[in-house]
Amino acid sequence: MESLNRRLTFIDLLRAYAILMMLQGHFTDTLLGDAFRDPDNLLFSTWKYLRGMTAPLFFFASGLIFTFLLLRDGRPLSANKRVHKGLRRGLQLIVIGYALRLCFPQLLSGYISPNLFRVDVLHCIGLALIGLVAIYAVSRWSRLPYALLLAAAGGLAFFFYFEVRDGQYASFPVVLQNYLIRDHGSVFTPVPWIGYTFLGGTLGTLLHYKPDWAFSYVLPASLVAFGILLDQYSSDWLMSLYHWTGVQGFKDHAYFNFLLMRLGHVLVVVALFIWLAQAWRNIPPLLLKIGSETLAIYEVHYILLYSTWFGIGLSALWAHSLTPVQTFIGALTFLVFFVVLIAYIDRIRAIWRSKSRWAFRLSRVAIRRRYNRWAYR
Repeated sequence: MESLNRRLTFIDLLRAYAILMMLQGHFTDTLLGDAFRDPDNLLFSTWKYLRGMTAPLFFFASGLIFTFLLLRDGRPLSANKRVHKGLRRGLQLIVIGYALRLCFPQLLSGYISPNLFRVDVLHCIGLALIGLVAIYAVSRWSRLPYALLLAAAGGLAFFFYFEVRDGQYASFPVVLQNYLIRDHGSVFTPVPWIGYTFLGGTLGTLLHYKPDWAFSYVLPASLVAFGILLDQYSSDWLMSLYHWTGVQGFKDHAYFNFLLMRLGHVLVVVALFIWLAQAWRNIPPLLLKIGSETLAIYEVHYILLYSTWFGIGLSALWAHSLTPVQTFIGALTFLVFFVVLIAYIDRIRAIWRSKSRWAFRLSRVAIRRRYNRWAYR
């Protein structure tokens, strides 16, 4: 049980880091003035590099934790609660992804914004969770190793990125096009980003079968070594594959090799958090809770920052207009707000449930009284 808790501790720490980085990254990218976005500025370029780490790390951690818990259930496919939960959660994330983009004032006026149909991180993670369950079913049916199938699926999601991106989809509905290309404003598309989720699932599978790796020094050292090799030599490997096979896709990736290089960076960060979880014996419970409440944080931050539901939010007030000092103070305040929110989220939920039950009972009584008046006229 101790080893299990330590493994989950490292995963929650990783997720907490990813969500906090996302909060400050989205805040800064949305509100920092254009005049201060100088790529030659060391501070800005460092921030931009770290921000670029957030998405692959978030996708990778999602696949890692879900697969770890999926295999931990251990029951047959039809009886595995994580299978049903994964399918349900995947569909839920897609619905939430669309719901967060609603703008009620526009809807009341009869206008449906094209922004509603854009694909974001929640859509991709939702599809990735469904994919993880589907690959698990294939593994159980074919008796092929789950880790091998996940690694292959992740590699294919990376490999076909250019083919999918450059495809012709003019005849497709815009809703579907948003899942394939970014021409209509989608922030992420499933290909290639679900590849990180599948590869995170690969590590989650290995941790399930080799639990001792999670609190040894062998796994993190191996991740660091492989991550550095991917960062330094993956372009050369891709060119060698191109010369060996003649497949143009390998050459395309070699010349624009951000996927494997970012994967290398993610592996190094994961290794650092494994070491951190081993060394930090008194981790604040609040920090772990932040890692377990990433969906709630994402939902609230999206509405507050991007002015979606009510047309009122930080982007509507100060989009691309703050100075670096104002942005720093604002981002820090933004982070503190969410830390406090998670500290009291159980109490907030209890109050919300109590008020919701009270409102439901009140409405039911009102409906019953109206019905009785109508029935006995």
